[in-house]
Amino acid sequence: MDNLIDKVDIEPTKPKKTPQPVFFTFLLLIVAVLVGSLIGNLLVLAIAQAQGISLQELLTQTDENSPLGTRNFLRLVNLVSHFMTFSLPSIALILFLYRDKAIVFFKLDRMPIGRNVFYSILFILISFPLAQFTYWLNQQIPLPEWAIEMENSAEGMLKSVLNMQSPWELLFNLLVVAVIPAIGEELLFRGIIQQKLEKAWGNAILAVWVTGILFSAIHLQFQGFIPRMILGAMLGYLLIWTRNLWIPIIAHFVFNGAQVIAQYYYGADIDPEALNEMEKAPWIVGLFSAAALIGVGIIINRYNQQRFMEEESGPADDPSV
Repeated sequence: MDNLIDKVDIEPTKPKKTPQPVFFTFLLLIVAVLVGSLIGNLLVLAIAQAQGISLQELLTQTDENSPLGTRNFLRLVNLVSHFMTFSLPSIALILFLYRDKAIVFFKLDRMPIGRNVFYSILFILISFPLAQFTYWLNQQIPLPEWAIEMENSAEGMLKSVLNMQSPWELLFNLLVVAVIPAIGEELLFRGIIQQKLEKAWGNAILAVWVTGILFSAIHLQFQGFIPRMILGAMLGYLLIWTRNLWIPIIAHFVFNGAQVIAQYYYGADIDPEALNEMEKAPWIVGLFSAAALIGVGIIINRYNQQRFMEEESGPADDPSV
């Protein structure tokens, strides 16, 4: 009887670990992103002042003919801003909330399986015709004057950044345009937002598409809203199917990196106005791309469902699994 009383008295005093409320997490996330963005902007201002550069002139007078120093400064600005807005706030928040379990929360605790890496790269590469088709559709939507002005300003900076005259500029762009965004945006959107929405709503598909909308909206590029939303959804599905954030990170890197490499090697042969002047989009190619995406997605999902079942039932005999 004494042992039973002691047990009853002791057990209620043990601290119980409760999950963080979703609203509380999102509130902290917003604060972290705003603080990180503010610090990033201050760093950019400090760098600009140290080099005697006027940011206002830089943002309004840059184009593909900008000199090397201007191009590299814009790349540095993008690197600092992106890291401070996406990567650092996401890492800091999850470390604060989960400490030594942060990697597990992000689903980065297991290295990706080779077959999943191959499937995800294939999944992304066959999406380019669909992206081109949906971009053309997006172009048919009329925009207000203020949105067009924002697009033109961003286009000038993008042309300057993508003007690469040496392999070193190519490597710098791969870091700024592919590596940093793939890590930072996936940590924030798929790693935190999508997972928290799925847990709150109990609906993985809804979480994927809402996150995709937020992912596209935060870029503030209205003429590419639809294709970027679809890209966000594709990356979200990859996380659901594989349960490994390394896979959407790799896929995101491939999507951005392929465009940087194509611009470097074939940029002189690409007419930037060709898509805008098209009377109709190659809808058959876009439809074929969408069908191929669905097919590859089914393969990825079935493969991983089978793999998870084998892992739950015991060690797999096949070393390739």
